[in-house]
Parts: sequence; structure tokens; C-alpha cells
Amino acid sequence: MSHVIHHKTTALIDKDKYSQQESASSTEATATMASLWSRPDTRIHLIVYWVFSFVMSCIDESFPLFCISKEAGLGISEASIGKILSGSGIIFAVCQYFVYTAIVNRVGLYGSIKVGSIIVVPLILLIPLSRLFNRDSEEGEISWTTLLYLSVVFAVLRIFGLVFFSSITVTTNRTVPASQRATMNGLSMLGGSATKGLGPVFAGYLVAFSVTSGVIPPQAGGFVIFSVVAFFAFMVAIPSFTLLETFSYQACPETEQESAHKV
Repeated sequence: MSHVIHHKTTALIDKDKYSQQESASSTEATATMASLWSRPDTRIHLIVYWVFSFVMSCIDESFPLFCISKEAGLGISEASIGKILSGSGIIFAVCQYFVYTAIVNRVGLYGSIKVGSIIVVPLILLIPLSRLFNRDSEEGEISWTTLLYLSVVFAVLRIFGLVFFSSITVTTNRTVPASQRATMNGLSMLGGSATKGLGPVFAGYLVAFSVTSGVIPPQAGGFVIFSVVAFFAFMVAIPSFTLLETFSYQACPETEQESAHKV
């Protein structure tokens, strides 16, 4: 008789646990963008990701315009720009995996976010210095020194941008339960697409103002363009070193349970 009572009691407890889990799952499954935005840790991760997306899209738009401009930039042809992008692409493809894994293994995910965000700032400022290497070249042509310089700078910029994006994507997913990650990633992509769309608009106006407004000497226009973009990159580095570090110790309970279960 006692065995029967024990089995019935166990069955009732298991049923109650299942009901609670099912209720919790249904609650988590109904997560909305508003509820995700109300999470401070998720919100700061998303904002940092979006601003950095804006910075990288500004670079993508500003760099070709800087290369083409005769007053504020290099004044080179489209073919020369293609050579720079090809050179940087080769370096990026060969090195990005090894650099990323080495940094993450050495300093961890949040450490790699810090490294990526802060190293991008001086790299952006190095781009307009390429004018010094191309002064003696023929009009519309790029010297081998300038080609190598920009290929390396742009490749390293891309590599550390990858380090930042890859790590912050992982850490952002860890701020929510597994059942809410699809909604969170949808919100992340929505904001990222919006900021990437605003980047070219802002960069286009910035280049036009720096070159043709008359307020800034055209020769200094390139330095002004990338100094402004570097400022926005620095604004990303600040929370990467402060706020994200704080939230790195506030992992989502479900994520902690998943990690413990795997161990």
C-alpha cells in the first residue's frame, strides 16, 4: 500500500513540475520586443551593437568617396580602389580566423569586445594618412606603398570589426533564455539594418560638407571625415569597457542552468 501511495505522490509531483515548466515555457515563448527591450542587459548590448554597425557602414561609404576625391582624398580611379579592396580582402580571409580565436582564447568574449572596439578607433584615423604616401604618384594612380598601406589598415580594421561583432552576438544571446533568442535576434537585426541604412546617409552628407562647404579647408576634409567616424567608434568603446563588463556578471538564469547541465 505504501508503495502505491509513493508512486501516486511521485506522479502528482512530476505532473505539477511539468505544468510549471509548461507554463514558464509558454510565458517565455510569448516574449515581445518590448519585453526584451525592458531587460537592461539586453538593451545595452543591442545599443552597442547597433552603434558599431552604424560606424562600420559609415566607413564603407566614406572610404571610396575619400579615395575618389581629388581635394580631400587620394584622387585615384575606381580600378585602384578595387586593388585596395582586393588586397585587404585577401589579408582578411587568411588572418581573420586565427586572430579571432587567439584573442577569444586569451581574453574571453567580453575582453575581445573591448579589444575590437578600442583598436578600431586608431585604425580609422590612420586612413587619411595615406595621402602622405601618394603625393608623388601620377594623377588617378596609386603607389605601391599606398596600396600596401591601405590594404593592411583596411584588413586589420575588418578583422577587429569581426572580432567585435562575433563576440557581442554571442554575449547578447546569453542575456535572454533560449526560448526568447529568436525574438531577440529579430530585434537585433531590425535595429542593425536601420543603423546600417543611416550610415551611408550620414557619411554622404559628412563627406559633402567636409569637401565643398568652404568651412573646412578641402585638404583637411579627409581628416575631418574620419575623425568624426572615429569619435562614434570611441563612443562604442566606452560602454564596452564599462557597462558590458558590469552586465557580464549578470547572466540569464536559464543560460547558467544550460551551462551547468552541459558540464
